[in-house]
Amino acid sequence: MPVLPARPALRFLRGALALALVLSISGCLSLWDRVRENERRMSVDSARTETKRGECVDALASLDRAQARIDLGPYSRESTLARARCYEKLGLGSLAYAHRRMIDDFYTNEPMAYPAADGSSVFRVASLPAGGFDRPPSWLAVPEPRYSPYAQRSKIVGRVVVSFELSSNDVPKNIRVLEMPHPLLATWAAEAISSAKPKKKPANVNLMPNGRYVATFLFEWRWARQAPEEDLDS
Repeated sequence: MPVLPARPALRFLRGALALALVLSISGCLSLWDRVRENERRMSVDSARTETKRGECVDALASLDRAQARIDLGPYSRESTLARARCYEKLGLGSLAYAHRRMIDDFYTNEPMAYPAADGSSVFRVASLPAGGFDRPPSWLAVPEPRYSPYAQRSKIVGRVVVSFELSSNDVPKNIRVLEMPHPLLATWAAEAISSAKPKKKPANVNLMPNGRYVATFLFEWRWARQAPEEDLDS
């Protein structure tokens, strides 16, 4: 059997080691993907059981993991409806309203809003209300939305646009998701708006009656692409 020269043999060995490393990494990723998917499926079962029993605090926590997948298929609508029911049971009216509107805006007519497997889906309401929107007032403190490691690892990224109004005591109401790439991100954006609180408000500020505001949230991680900004004021 011929003996390979020293240098070609070394290059051959390096190539073999590199290939083995790639295959090993690929195998590990596939293993962890399977583990995460099994955990997610268990969370789906838990969310269904807890929602049925009325254990809504636990159900909402389970839904955070159950929805942490890009390609949700029909579960996209089911899980959004489960959130609406749980928010109603917990007395979180503004969040229940926001998710009921999501059902009406994104899941009532065909094609239903199911996120695509490659994460390329962007869903918008069919038509914006007449009259346009204002930017949120500077004295309203909107917290950063939640963004779990499960969603990040599942590559759930994109832009969420949310409209809302302010009640007489400066509490956000009539929260409506105008654009979303995924219902889980829409939930977290709606949560952020519902948690907004006024900072020290200037004494001479008067809100316009029936004023509507719009806020944009960009969820991104290392591989996220910058979503183009669009003018929603007109």
